[in-house]
Amino acid sequence: MYKIKSDFQEILPEDCKQYNEIVRRYRYLGQEDADEAFKLMQDSWAVAQRWSEIQAASRKIRDLSEKDFNITDFKEWSRQRYRQMQYLHESSRMIWKQANEYLMWSRKSTER
Repeated sequence: MYKIKSDFQEILPEDCKQYNEIVRRYRYLGQEDADEAFKLMQDSWAVAQRWSEIQAASRKIRDLSEKDFNITDFKEWSRQRYRQMQYLHESSRMIWKQANEYLMWSRKSTER
């Protein structure tokens, strides 16, 4: 998978690095990997909160940045990142729940 680089990524390199790392982990998440799904669920929630804060602070970020950029475009970009992290959080939560249900069912089957 290739990454589409945005000009905004240069403004928030560490936040973008965290975002990309969570996306990478999600891409390789297996259906039975309850532990990783749980960690990913927590991490994506925290990063979603960060992107929500970034969106809310768009004007302040532009004022502190050395780059001049359109605030409306930046807000939309950060909102999309926030929404993707929300989706990954919800999806990871579902995978975690299904993996736990499978593990419980598997244990009950072997106990008989």
